[in-house]
Amino acid sequence: MKKTIPLREGWTLQGSNGMTEILDIPHMPMQVHDVLFHHGLIDDTHLFGRTENCRWVPEQTWTYRTTFHFPAWEGPVRLCFKGVDTCAQFHLNGMLVGQHEDAHLPAFVDVTHAIRQDARNTLEVVFPPFSMLLEKVIPNKDARVKAIHHTRKPFHDFTAYLGAKPDFIRVGLYDTVYLEQVDRAEIVDFELDYALDDKLDSANISIHAQLSGDTASGYATLRVYGPQEELLFQDDSPHGCFRFVLEKIRLWWPRSFGEQPLYTFILNLYTDAGVILDQKTKRTGFRKIEMVEYLDFTVNHLPIKLWGANLTPIDGKTLCENEERTEEIVRLAHQGNMNVLRVWGEGIPFTDKLYDLSDELGILLWQEFFCGNAQYPKEGKVIDLILQEAEYLVLRLRHRPSILLWCGGNENFMHRDFNTPGEEYLAASLFEHDFRLLCGRLDPMRRYLVTSPYGGNYTNSGATGDTHSYTNSWYVPWSGIPGFVSENLRVSLPCERSLKRYLRTPTLPVPTPFTYGSLPWPPELEAITSAESYKKTPPVEQYYVAATMRDLIYNFGAAAGNYLRETVERYRRGKTIQEPFGRRRCHGHLVWKLNTTFPHIYSSVLDYYLEPKMVYHFLKRSYEPILLSVEMADNLNIWVVNDTAQDICGHMQAELFDMAKNAVCKTLRRPVFLSAGQSAPVGTLDDFGQFSRDKVIRVMLHDDQKGLVADISQFVDIERHILFPEAVLSMVCEGGELVVTTDRFAHHVELSGDADGDLFGFRFSDNYFDLFPHQTKRIEISGKHRKGIIRARGAYCSHVASVDYSVGSDTD
Repeated sequence: MKKTIPLREGWTLQGSNGMTEILDIPHMPMQVHDVLFHHGLIDDTHLFGRTENCRWVPEQTWTYRTTFHFPAWEGPVRLCFKGVDTCAQFHLNGMLVGQHEDAHLPAFVDVTHAIRQDARNTLEVVFPPFSMLLEKVIPNKDARVKAIHHTRKPFHDFTAYLGAKPDFIRVGLYDTVYLEQVDRAEIVDFELDYALDDKLDSANISIHAQLSGDTASGYATLRVYGPQEELLFQDDSPHGCFRFVLEKIRLWWPRSFGEQPLYTFILNLYTDAGVILDQKTKRTGFRKIEMVEYLDFTVNHLPIKLWGANLTPIDGKTLCENEERTEEIVRLAHQGNMNVLRVWGEGIPFTDKLYDLSDELGILLWQEFFCGNAQYPKEGKVIDLILQEAEYLVLRLRHRPSILLWCGGNENFMHRDFNTPGEEYLAASLFEHDFRLLCGRLDPMRRYLVTSPYGGNYTNSGATGDTHSYTNSWYVPWSGIPGFVSENLRVSLPCERSLKRYLRTPTLPVPTPFTYGSLPWPPELEAITSAESYKKTPPVEQYYVAATMRDLIYNFGAAAGNYLRETVERYRRGKTIQEPFGRRRCHGHLVWKLNTTFPHIYSSVLDYYLEPKMVYHFLKRSYEPILLSVEMADNLNIWVVNDTAQDICGHMQAELFDMAKNAVCKTLRRPVFLSAGQSAPVGTLDDFGQFSRDKVIRVMLHDDQKGLVADISQFVDIERHILFPEAVLSMVCEGGELVVTTDRFAHHVELSGDADGDLFGFRFSDNYFDLFPHQTKRIEISGKHRKGIIRARGAYCSHVASVDYSVGSDTD
């Protein structure tokens, strides 16, 4: 049988030009910077994106070396590198056996002729100075194409956009290295195709194996297991081809629409004597996704709108993926009510962890090919490599139910339109023709998008395509209710504890007055941001002048949160009060961005330490499958959005709360019925008449079967005009829940935790919420800590409530 021999142990690293010391590598994979940092040969500033002290690293030649014993074996032998950044030569026992020059592709090298049987072998992987590669392309480059875009290295190694200043050119092995002992025949891959019947309760399945080697004799067997590991199908075939029907299947649904049952397909290859030669396993879920118009989808015949985020590289200091970190980010997206993530084209490849979790949690993936924001050459080697990357990615992922669509990359044509409007986009054929043909050939049932954004009479039009809604920097037509918002941002700040780590100081700077020509924050913060983020700030002028950094963090968080709340609510309604019964024009919204790659100030909703920022909780509430919102126009219109698979039947109750009198002064109640997938106004607050702007509106939606399904509060003036009461909060713990009450209205109640001085890693199901005196708020506590102290404080309040927390215990 084909065997895999991992090469994890005994690796060393050696440089050139004065760096000839042989360094032990404690574990693999590790990139060069990781090894040098481990040995104290570079300092820790690169971990924070300050890379001046290590820019010499990619200008050395670096040699990875290991020795291993290889047993006697009669068949072919393959050397496999899952992640190589970027240009490398592979030497086995002094013989050059292969070369590689694409960080987005694995390398597979036949070493049958070079390996020593039943003996020690020496493997060397040599990375030459990166400047040597750039020198090779400069004589032939088109002036419109930067030299770096003739290479297949992650684009943002060469920019400060993700937080490394001035750049961070990584090098080395970033994923597993192993040997494969191939028997006389093997399974290269197998196609798993299916078609659902009209009732969506049976699947016509086709399996076609791609076999290699001596396949003249022998046979393949296929076993199919259901979601409960029950055997559903078993058969054999001489060529690995199967056609059959599975009855009474369970459908795979996106998050909030249903469950995610997964079926396991195991293909074995045997000799005619019944000796197993190879095995390959895939999991899939059965679902039918159709695009009825541009980016307007149905899943299993039900309409679905897409609410999510852009996923960027997990960690900037290395390409070696920390799968625990990936899992934490994906679970936070799921907990944040997101049903889609866009795998950004200017990022890097992910391991299977992302895709396994997305299949299991019902998160759809907008998967881009690794191109973005650049002119690429019309033809040549780099285009061939890009097409190889796309083919590998499609073949690797096409069986997964979470893959929603393929996309050519990020802001490709938009780069031309902003930098050289009217000029030719050199690689237009790659995106408009070659990728489309490739996807149609390999995965014809999924949609391919040329790039993002794309469509309309200009690239970033919100009228007909998708748009990157940088309305803080540009005037963008059709930004009121665009067709699809694939990027939307406002800059916000991390919490105090994280910002102290970002700046590496126990004392934060004092905010400076924001005057004409000045920055909106102290200069110390400008050092850890990029991309003219000072232009992309939310409306902090609507908040009280910040006297402390805590105030400034609050202002940015609340302003960015309320901006996203207002826009997402409008997009999710998808229509205006003038056309309340028309179709929903906006099909989705993806915040830019979910995570941050370095300790860096920009627009992520999670900070570098994976602490949810204030804006995360605003967005989470705005992404609730059942959404209540108040549209402030000539009337105060109450809307309900139902992005679930079930109709809503119940009533809406609205209250007008007087903070000064600490009492509800007006109420109204209206019946509500709303079909699945719809949005509609369900009433106005006209009965409240004229009232002073210091009042708070509370609206609750009760479903006859499920009880309270939505509960919101709304002001009708900016925060800077409002005086808030001094609220005294009370808290108790009941098992894993925190129960919070208040004597007076409490605005944006902030929860935090402390576990013997560790302030990081507490997770709250809600945070920065409004609380009324007649309301009981129940918060689930999770995260890495089993016990600690939980604290709570309302905005503009001096009183801090606290309670001891321990998993499984109750407190009074």
